Amino acid sequence: MKNNKNKQIQLYSLDTSAFYTDTEYKLNIKLSKNKRRMAIYKSEIENIKLYENNNFMIPSLKQNIEEQTEKLNEMDIPAGANKELKIKIKEERKQLSKKISELNKRLYRALKQNSSKKMDVIKNRESMDQLPQYLRECSEKLKIAKLRVKRFTQELNTELKRFGELETRVLRQEALADRNKISQFQSTLPRTITVGEDGTTKDIIMIRAFRYVVFKSLVNNGFYDQFGRHYQYFTSSAGMVRNKKSIFAATDVVESEGFQNRIWCGLTKKKINETKFKRKDDENLIENGVNLSKMGAYLALCMTSSIPFEDFDIDRAIVVPDYEKVLKGQHVNYISKKNKFKPTEDTNRSVPVNIVDGCGMMLPEVSKKCWQYRMPGHKGLLIPFPFVDFIRKVGKMDDCTVTDIYGETHDIIADRIQYIFTASQFKLAPYYKNWDEYKRAFKKGGEFAICKEEEDNFLDKPISYQMIQTLPDIANDEIKTLTSLTNKKIAEIEESADNMLGLLGVNNEEGNKDSYQKALTIYPELISDEYSKEKIRSARDSLYKNAKSGKIYLKGTKRTFMSPDLYAFAEWLFLKDPDPKGLIDKDEVSCKLYKNELSLDVLRSPHLYKEHILSNNKVDDETKDWFISNCIYMSSHNLDCSNVLMADFDGDEATIVSDPCFKFIAKRNMKDVLPLDYELGTANREEINNENLYNSLTRAYSKNQQIGEISNKITKEWAKQIDQIDEELVMQLVYQTNAAIDFAKTSWYPSFPDEVENKIKDLNKEKLPHFFIYSKDKEDKQVNMIPKRKDIKGEEDLKAAIEKACTVDKLEYVIGKNKISFSKLFDKFDYKMMMKKKNVKKVNQDLIKKYVELNKKKKFQLEKELMDSGYTESVKELTTFEMIRDQLLEIHNNEEEVADMLIHYHYEVNPEAKRGTIWDAFGHIIYQNIKTNLEDESQSGDCKVCKTTYRKVTKNKELCDTCKKDEDRKKNAEQKKKSREAKKTSDTIKVG
Repeated sequence: MKNNKNKQIQLYSLDTSAFYTDTEYKLNIKLSKNKRRMAIYKSEIENIKLYENNNFMIPSLKQNIEEQTEKLNEMDIPAGANKELKIKIKEERKQLSKKISELNKRLYRALKQNSSKKMDVIKNRESMDQLPQYLRECSEKLKIAKLRVKRFTQELNTELKRFGELETRVLRQEALADRNKISQFQSTLPRTITVGEDGTTKDIIMIRAFRYVVFKSLVNNGFYDQFGRHYQYFTSSAGMVRNKKSIFAATDVVESEGFQNRIWCGLTKKKINETKFKRKDDENLIENGVNLSKMGAYLALCMTSSIPFEDFDIDRAIVVPDYEKVLKGQHVNYISKKNKFKPTEDTNRSVPVNIVDGCGMMLPEVSKKCWQYRMPGHKGLLIPFPFVDFIRKVGKMDDCTVTDIYGETHDIIADRIQYIFTASQFKLAPYYKNWDEYKRAFKKGGEFAICKEEEDNFLDKPISYQMIQTLPDIANDEIKTLTSLTNKKIAEIEESADNMLGLLGVNNEEGNKDSYQKALTIYPELISDEYSKEKIRSARDSLYKNAKSGKIYLKGTKRTFMSPDLYAFAEWLFLKDPDPKGLIDKDEVSCKLYKNELSLDVLRSPHLYKEHILSNNKVDDETKDWFISNCIYMSSHNLDCSNVLMADFDGDEATIVSDPCFKFIAKRNMKDVLPLDYELGTANREEINNENLYNSLTRAYSKNQQIGEISNKITKEWAKQIDQIDEELVMQLVYQTNAAIDFAKTSWYPSFPDEVENKIKDLNKEKLPHFFIYSKDKEDKQVNMIPKRKDIKGEEDLKAAIEKACTVDKLEYVIGKNKISFSKLFDKFDYKMMMKKKNVKKVNQDLIKKYVELNKKKKFQLEKELMDSGYTESVKELTTFEMIRDQLLEIHNNEEEVADMLIHYHYEVNPEAKRGTIWDAFGHIIYQNIKTNLEDESQSGDCKVCKTTYRKVTKNKELCDTCKKDEDRKKNAEQKKKSREAKKTSDTIKVG
């Protein structure tokens, strides 16, 4: 499948302030200004108090250090002292040394704080006597700013409420500025709407709900742009809901035939609203419509990054019922409202399980790789399985029929079926009379799109902190063993240029490389550039930081799609076997990425409770025949997927660990751990109308923030000493997390007993574990501080620190890094290889001035765009750099000449300037220049020693890099030999 990441569109991402009236807009400006003033004065007051406190403390600290140092120097061991006295004095000296070290740290911190830039305004006061007056001034200004914020907030709220409920708001034209553009990857929706020549669309606009009163108006009435074009609420994906964002679409687009056919596929709001159902919680009650939270997610499927698969033939596809079964006699911890949400051990529970949840089959002739796909009202994973061969070899050729979800019969062979979808994949099935109705609608413009394909290469992947934190019973030597590969990866970076090139992404698949990585691939001398060295340092530091946050590498750890036992599904579907055996037993999995009978630990993110599936891998001739893909195939005879990993098969990926040490630790920690089973609220349906849509969205907003907060509480609990961890509370918090996730659908949330709520409140008061400094960029004051590695002197103290730390915090003491040496790099590169014309005769100074200005502003713009877009892909593709490029081309309309001038500026005028922006904005030009210049034969030569073709950086170069280093070593050795001989001769003469 071709890479889709380079194909993007731009759209506008706004918040509700973009729809203010002039009066509201002016009030909002005043409010914002005073909020900024409040922040400034608060900060200044804190700085004054800190400065005064430090100035008061510094002389006292210095004196204390002098006194304690003098005391330490006088603390000698007297002659003839016995052993006990010696030990006592040594211990006292040790404690005193620690005290002096701590005092020195406090002094250093105080001096550093008072000399920082933020203290400049304070230091510029003529004397300390003026600080009280300055503090009073700041306090008075803060008081005024607070009053103004309160006043303008009230006035703005009054003005917002004054706007009529039936009036329609108008989009402010100035909001449609470049700074508010974001990039989105190609998907079904952009392929349906109009995109301008510059790649920007105004057919859809993303809006963040900041002021709910405005957002309610937008949902209820839509809005107009300055030209009278009307927009209406369209949808919100789960990711958008987390960030209070929604997509609004132009009404003329939504009502167009193309949009209706491609996105709605024959359905209308009226048809959905008129469809009636029996309620799940009471079959005597009838409800109609759809669950609006789910409907939003289904409509948002058209926004998943994807490419269309033109060869899909819907006439060769069917939808069959899910294979569902009840697993009886299960031993679980059950949580229910009846038991006041207390996990209760149940040794004989019957648990209903959907064995194929979200998964379908396709013939290997279509693809031998799994596809995560999207269609209107459809989502899930298609896995290659030779079901025609199954019918021929295992089934009965005289009965090749199956019954679809509508009760209609299909002959697999006669109808030449290639795709078998399941009910759990067809989300909107109840709103169609039969499969033929959907097919007719799909043929009018529907699209089958592939959003993710199974990987070609399965490189080792790191595990996350969540997978380690659930292993509290771990020894010091075990954590050192687990981190050995990660430490090796960090240490090996400096061992060769090839390792550095690999770190920078030269080994990535060609379609996933940016311009810089492509340039490095063909011109590795570029790694000697200062920009490359900085990127290497940054990449190494990132690897080091990630390791301390819990992202460690274990040999043989892979990530791949999860699949049910499709052989069992085929037995159920084609042989009509009510309880098929399948190919995988209860304690087995099957993944051909690993050897037969090798034990594996199967994990999945998020990983909150103890969710380690330790199973034996089954790979034999039979599994190889039927299990075509590199998925990990799971047994249909246990709760591993549904209740332990809490996964389905619509594209969920498993992290598979084969490392013996990790499995040994996991087995010990999983002893006597039972799967969780619980009941949650039911998802009810309601009519699609604006009032219900608004209520559904705001309901979801109210709980979404809590999901991350609950996860952090679980981490706090796992970070305690092993004998203090309340695993029952962890189970309840996991339950609460899932209730919060489902809240938008169910409107139900558990009310725990006071005893449990008090425990949760106590957790709220506790600080986060120390490793959140690395994993979540938290500040020291937000986390539990632990002794720093450099402050621990002896091995015994280090051992004690590691033992005391929680599992993930132990990484603080066992992950290391060295200073990178660049002595093993290639010869110095020629920066003119990056240019089209080697000599820049005239530089447009207006261009350079604008470039410097834009370069300074980019950090804020990048942060805003990353937040607005909601994805963490490479920033190379973000609109910010397109905006910089476009503004520079307005000054000098020739990309190649602009690139040459900027390169000249960076290497001749200001070589100290950061070079990232030129690569991000003009990397495609630089790469092409290098490629063209390398085609010039004068730039290459044959090594006179080994005859290898090499890059000729200088005219006099005759050897490749390897032979040149060999020759240099020989010359150095010869020179040293001559020096020694000369010295011997000199000494002989002197003696004579």
